[in-house]
Amino acid sequence: MRKPFFFLSVLLSCVVALSPAFSQSTKGIISGVVKDSGGAVLQGAKIELQPQGRPISTNELGEFNIQEVNPGTYTLTVSYVGFGPYVTSFTVVAGQTAHVEAVLKVANASDDVIVSADRPHGEAEAINRTLAAENILQVLPADVIVSLPNANIADALGRMASVTIERDEGEGKYVQIRGTEPRLSNTMIDGVTVPSPETGVRQIKLDTIASDLVDSVEINKTLQANIDADGIGGSVNLVTKTAGEVPAATFYGVGGYTPIIGGRTVDQMGGTVGKRFGADKKLGLLLGGTYDFNGRGINDIEPSPTTSSAVPHYDSMDLRDYIYYRTRWGMTASADYKLREGSDISIRGLFSTFRNWGNKWVYTLNDGDVPQYSQDWRRPNMAVGSLALQGKHVFNASTVNWSVSAGRSRSLSGSGSVKYSWVGDPNIDCTNVPGVSVNRPGWSSGCFGPGADNSEDPNNYKLKAFAPPTFGKSAQVNLQASASYARFYHIGTHFGTIEFGGKIRSAHKFDDTYDESFTPSGTTLVAAHPEWDSDFTDPNYYDKTYHYGPVTDYNKVESYVNHNAGGFTLSGGPGVNPNNYDFVERIPAGYVMNTIELGSRLRLVTGIRFEATHLDTLSFDPNLNPAPTTLTFKAGGDSLDVLPSASLRFAVDKDSDLRLVYGRGLARPDPQDVTAAVGQPDITTTPATVSIGNPNLKAEYANNYDILYERSFNNAGLLQAGYFYKDISNPIVTLQTLTTNYKYNPGAPTLVSEPSNAGSAHVQGIEVGFQQRFSYLPGAFRGAGLSANYSYTNSQANEVDPLRTDSPAMLRQAPNSWNISPTFDTKKFSMRVGMTFDDKMIYAYQYENLAYVYDDNGNPVLNPNGTQETTPNPQVNGVAGPAGDNYLYSHFQFDTQASYKLPWGFQVYGYGLNLNNEVFGFYNGSPQYVVQREYYHPTYAGGLRWTSHHE
Repeated sequence: MRKPFFFLSVLLSCVVALSPAFSQSTKGIISGVVKDSGGAVLQGAKIELQPQGRPISTNELGEFNIQEVNPGTYTLTVSYVGFGPYVTSFTVVAGQTAHVEAVLKVANASDDVIVSADRPHGEAEAINRTLAAENILQVLPADVIVSLPNANIADALGRMASVTIERDEGEGKYVQIRGTEPRLSNTMIDGVTVPSPETGVRQIKLDTIASDLVDSVEINKTLQANIDADGIGGSVNLVTKTAGEVPAATFYGVGGYTPIIGGRTVDQMGGTVGKRFGADKKLGLLLGGTYDFNGRGINDIEPSPTTSSAVPHYDSMDLRDYIYYRTRWGMTASADYKLREGSDISIRGLFSTFRNWGNKWVYTLNDGDVPQYSQDWRRPNMAVGSLALQGKHVFNASTVNWSVSAGRSRSLSGSGSVKYSWVGDPNIDCTNVPGVSVNRPGWSSGCFGPGADNSEDPNNYKLKAFAPPTFGKSAQVNLQASASYARFYHIGTHFGTIEFGGKIRSAHKFDDTYDESFTPSGTTLVAAHPEWDSDFTDPNYYDKTYHYGPVTDYNKVESYVNHNAGGFTLSGGPGVNPNNYDFVERIPAGYVMNTIELGSRLRLVTGIRFEATHLDTLSFDPNLNPAPTTLTFKAGGDSLDVLPSASLRFAVDKDSDLRLVYGRGLARPDPQDVTAAVGQPDITTTPATVSIGNPNLKAEYANNYDILYERSFNNAGLLQAGYFYKDISNPIVTLQTLTTNYKYNPGAPTLVSEPSNAGSAHVQGIEVGFQQRFSYLPGAFRGAGLSANYSYTNSQANEVDPLRTDSPAMLRQAPNSWNISPTFDTKKFSMRVGMTFDDKMIYAYQYENLAYVYDDNGNPVLNPNGTQETTPNPQVNGVAGPAGDNYLYSHFQFDTQASYKLPWGFQVYGYGLNLNNEVFGFYNGSPQYVVQREYYHPTYAGGLRWTSHHE
């Protein structure tokens, strides 16, 4: 890292050396700030200077700065959707700064709620920032995020066009942008790539970050040269809070209830304080924090379809019950200082931690076989942190930006478990039978009783194994430095900016986690230990469709094991987890980008980015037998990518634009995929199965094409309609090879799963978004508004598996998704409804449609005569059958929130989350082949908020 910091030091020295040149300039400067009548700054306001015709936009502090202005008289126009224009004239003097403070008023008196109400003000900001961006950008300001019950950042993003989310335990977890899986998108904090807290992957588990820690969330849907290239689907940027012009303090508290498993509670509290200091308000300081507790309850069934039966039938089914104690807390802080007009320096930080603690109890019913029982003790602890020192310096026609940052994430602990073995009647009458509906498989009465011989009787089990939560941790540190130089120029009447910059990112990720397991030396009957009993009950489990019996207490079993260690055999420990690795990645990058106005209607941005990748990995050597206990296998390599981009923006008229965009992006492999971990086969399956890494794995690439029409309306309105196409090469897929020569299972058939680059893919889609306040309507209707979007995507993956000849859709591509959000606002009352729909999507490929036999080495080959001589997984009903691909169910959710302003800055609000009690789950091939269906029930909550800057 020495060279990047040396380069940065030289650049800063040049900045200081150039400072005296400013006062000697023969030209002048125009600077200013744009506010509304309530004193709030307006980010993304459009500034036009005539007769020069140089359009720019205000920054996050509502400020603008125009350098290199010839002496003379000018007219400056400020426009902002939802507000009337501001026009002023003034004279520029050589070597001096003309300051403008523009105060905008709403376009008409009936729309004054945009100034006095939080969310309408945020919606207007989002529209203007979207229109001001050079690339295709979507924005969610904080006021919009908190207007619905969004527990974390993923929940908020799921309400945007072409964004679907993967849910986990009732909350959003990953975002899936434009029909691409989570690993094809990038996440940043203040423009700095942040590492994933999870071991082995790059994508950020966004439920780690509370939604009220950020000032806004941006999705960059297209790439340009000054943006990191690893965003095939898109890039999510979390913008942290900074102190505004008006001193502000906000505090809130909320409590709620979920009617499941006897009732679970939710609590949330937080606050933010920010102020600018000094006569000129040059110094800004802000501090914020949040805490929330989510007592989640889950009723879940997980059947295993019989792959040879067209009529839904199940080999087994888990009855799962969960209680969670999900806690999230975080802090954000910033300090910034204005050195002078157009130049400032800031430091920003964010830290958020998430403890997804809980208990799980599982009764497993097996068709024609004995049941099983187990429980989990979940203690994962994840955290994400970011710290960035950034600066911007404007000198005459030049602008220098620089940044030095560090990001760290980590995952501690994991899950412990207790497993039990059946000691009851081996001939128990427990079989799968038709259920009350296709989604609720039935089981014979012998599974549950009456009598003692049933799946829930403690007398029928003995202790099989006890495992404490995972030891060790997985962590990643990113160190990054960047700098850029931009120069304003003009060729005749055409104004432009040439920009070039460099960046280096160094990432170090490791996994040293391991598990231990205690197996009793003798027979330890559950019936002999009534002290293990738990007081947990769930008499209404799954609406009483199934009975849920008594359960044991993990802590009590743990105490027994600890006090009787001599009666157990310990296995596992440090150095035996085949997934351990050490991963170092360095990515130096450079770019050149040019922006030019080609007349009054055309704006062209072109650029080229270079990104090199140097990779070193260390893992267990897969060629050693017996398996090693230290990381000795080295792999890695170097690559260089050239990534062009271009965008053309044509002003159809004063209110509408047409954008044409091209950009080339990439997605580097996950750390867990390129480490050559030793795979220990699972011999309980037929054939045995094992997963290994692939150190020769390469990045995948995409050429991305976009066309977008956008039109703004008075009364804070925006219409967007667009089409996109992504041509993906070198996609990373999991290939399976059947062999009898696998080192750790010689002579027996073993199905080896390995990530590989195979085939090609494409995804295309249309996006339509509409937002409008109906303040032009009469009477009470003028408080109404609507925000809605719809997306349709279509994709195809070719040759992603040698054992299938069809071309399935890409993973995580939902054909249809939409959001409809009616709103109603007055100066005191505000209400919003959120209706979100995500269509079904493939979660994992597993269908195989080739008839095949085995060669002498046990590898599958095509049967020349076309008959099925050997099929380990007989296909029924083709891809739509029970052995088809694994799908996520479509998901529709209905949420609402309302607030009312009280005197002295207080506001009372309440919300309803998941009011329709939507199901979450998976199926194989077709919805009737159920794999998982779980319910959370609605959550109802209310709270109080106080803010110091009130009307």
